[in-house]
Amino acid sequence: MTADRRISDQFTGRKRLVVAIAILAIAAGTLLGLTADKAIWEGWVTDRIFQLRAHLSKSDTPPPSPVAVVGLDQVSLDSKRLTTVPRVFMTPVFAEAGQAILDAGAVGVGYDFVFAFSADSFADPNSGEARLRGFDRPFLGFLYRNRGKVFVSRTSTGVPHRSVSAAAGASGVRYAEVTPDNDGVVRRHTPQPPLDESPLLIDALLASVRSSASDSYVAVPENRLATSLPYLSLLDVLAMAETETGREKLRDFATGRVVLFGSTMPNEDEHLYSDRFLPWLPDTLAETGESGRPYVRHATAGVYVLADLIGAALSGRTALDPPPGTLSIIAVLFAIFGACAGLLLPLSVLPIVAAIGMSAGLSLSFVGLDFGYLLAPGVAPVAAISGMVVAAIGKVGVLQRRQRSLVRLFGHYLSPDVIQQMAQSEELPELGGETRYVVVAFIDIVGFTKMSERLPDHEVVRVVNTSFDAIGQVITKHGGYIDKYIGDAIMAVWNAPNTVEYPEQAAVDASREIVELLDGIRSQTGQTALDLRIALNSGPVLVGDIGGQHRRSFTVMGTTVNTASRIESVAKDKKVRLAVNDTVASKLPEDYPVKKIWSGQLRGLSHDTHVFTLDVPAMYMEPDKETGDQKDRRQPPKLVKFPR
Repeated sequence: MTADRRISDQFTGRKRLVVAIAILAIAAGTLLGLTADKAIWEGWVTDRIFQLRAHLSKSDTPPPSPVAVVGLDQVSLDSKRLTTVPRVFMTPVFAEAGQAILDAGAVGVGYDFVFAFSADSFADPNSGEARLRGFDRPFLGFLYRNRGKVFVSRTSTGVPHRSVSAAAGASGVRYAEVTPDNDGVVRRHTPQPPLDESPLLIDALLASVRSSASDSYVAVPENRLATSLPYLSLLDVLAMAETETGREKLRDFATGRVVLFGSTMPNEDEHLYSDRFLPWLPDTLAETGESGRPYVRHATAGVYVLADLIGAALSGRTALDPPPGTLSIIAVLFAIFGACAGLLLPLSVLPIVAAIGMSAGLSLSFVGLDFGYLLAPGVAPVAAISGMVVAAIGKVGVLQRRQRSLVRLFGHYLSPDVIQQMAQSEELPELGGETRYVVVAFIDIVGFTKMSERLPDHEVVRVVNTSFDAIGQVITKHGGYIDKYIGDAIMAVWNAPNTVEYPEQAAVDASREIVELLDGIRSQTGQTALDLRIALNSGPVLVGDIGGQHRRSFTVMGTTVNTASRIESVAKDKKVRLAVNDTVASKLPEDYPVKKIWSGQLRGLSHDTHVFTLDVPAMYMEPDKETGDQKDRRQPPKLVKFPR
C-alpha cells in the first residue's frame, strides 16, 4: 500500500469519525432537548417569559375582562352586617348577593365554596328541636330558580350538602379543583367537551357564555390577578343592591360577565399561579369597589385562578400546545446548530455560542406566544447546548487527539505546519506550489567519508544521528524547517512553509549556534576530527508538493537551492565553517562582523556571486595563513559595509 493511500485512508477514517460524532451529538441534543419539555425548571422560565411579555406589551388601558370576582374578605367579615354571622350561616347572604349580580346582567355565577353544611339540619343540643329549619330556604330557592346559570363547587374531598345538591341539580354542582404542573404552579386548564356536560366548574361557566374551548390551554396573564381582575367585596355588593345608584354601578360591573364568588382571605384556598412575577395594575385602572381589595400575597387566591382560566379562554389570552412534531423539529434544528458549533468553532467561543443558542431558543418561545402556541422554552436551549457539548467533547477527546497524534507521528517526516494544514483540510495538498523568498542552508558533516571507512556501520549511524539531532533542534528553535537529509548533510529552509520575519538573521544565528555545538558533538560522538560546514543562500524558490499521485515530497526547489550547494564549495575552498551570499549578508544587523571571502562566477551561473562569512575565530576551520596560528587581533578585520 502506498503512503498516499495510507494517508488517504487516515483522512477518510477521520471524516467518518466526524460524521459519527456529529450524528451522536445531534441525537443526544435532540433527546436531551425533548426531555426538557415540562421539566420542573421549565415552568419558572415560562413564567419569566410571561413577565417579559407583560412588560413589553404594557398598556395604559387594559382591555375589559369578561370575568369578575366577588370576594369574601376580611372587610366583609368585620363589617357590622356580617361580623355576628358565622360563615356556615351565610347562605342567605350569598343568595341575596348572587341574585343582585344576576339581576345586574351577569351571564353566569359560580360559587367557589363547598356548602357542606345546612343550617336546616342543626338541632338544639338540649331539646333536639330543629330551631333553624328553613334558614337555608332563600339560598336553596335561589339555586333552584337559576339552574343553568348558577353553579356551586365540590372537590375530591368535599361535596355540598344533599339539600344544596338537590336545589342546584345534578348539573349545578361541578368540580372547582385546579391541577398544578409538576413544579406546583397552576398554569393550564384542559376542557372536557361538551362543556355543558363537563364535571368541571370552569367548563360549566364557559358553557354559560357559549364558549367553544376544547383544547388544553395555558392561560397567559398580563398582570397580577389580585390587582387586575374586576373585584367587589361581598359587603359592597350587598350595599350597592340597596340603592338605585348602587344597582346602576352593579350593572356596569356585572353586565355580560361571568362572576365568581370565593374567599380572598389569607391562607385560604391559595395557589401558586403563573402571575406571580407579573407587574401590578395601578389602582387607578382597576375595577374595585369602595371597600378596596385585599393585599397582594405571593400565592394567588383560588377564586382568582378560576376567574383567570375562564377569562383567558374567553378573551383569547391562551397558548395551545404546538402541533405534533413541532418540538421534535425544533430540537433537531437546534441540536444541529450546537453540533456544528462544537465541531467547527474554537472552544474559547463556545460559551458565547451557547448564550446565543439559549437566547434564540427563548426568543422562539416568546414569539410563539404571538401565534397562540407555547413552545416549551427548555427544548431549544437544551438541544443546542447538549449538541454543542457532545460535539466539543468528541472533538477534543477524539478528533483533536487523533489530529495531534497525526501531527506528532508525521512531524518526524514533514513539517508540523504542513501536517497541521493537511489534518485540518483532511486532504492532500495539490501538486505544485507557490514562489516564496527563503533562505536555504546546506549543513555538511566534514570528514564523514574518512570516518565511515574506519567505523562500523552502526557506529556511523550513531554519529550521524547524534549530530543531526543536535543540529535539528537548533534549526527548529530558530524557526527553520528541515527539508531533507542528504547522506551526511542537512538541507534546511527559513521562511517556508512557516513564515519567519527575519529569515536571514534567523539562519545566521542558527548557524553560529550550530558551530558552537561542535565541541559538544565531538565529545558525544568521540570523533575529535569531526567538523561542520554551512552554506546559506537567499532568493525565490518554488515551495510545495513535488512528485506524483503515488509518491510525493514537500520541498523547495529552484536556482536558489542550487546556488546554496555551490556556495558550500566556496566554504570548502576557503576553509570556513559558514559561507553566505551577499543578499544574506546585506540583511544582517550592522554589528554582525561580515567579511567578504570570495567573488566570481559559480558553476552553472552567468553572473558574479559574492560570498561572505562572519569574521569570528569559530568560523575558520584552519588558522589564517597570513597571520599564523593566532589571528592578529591588533588590526581590525576588513569588514564590508552594506547599505541599510
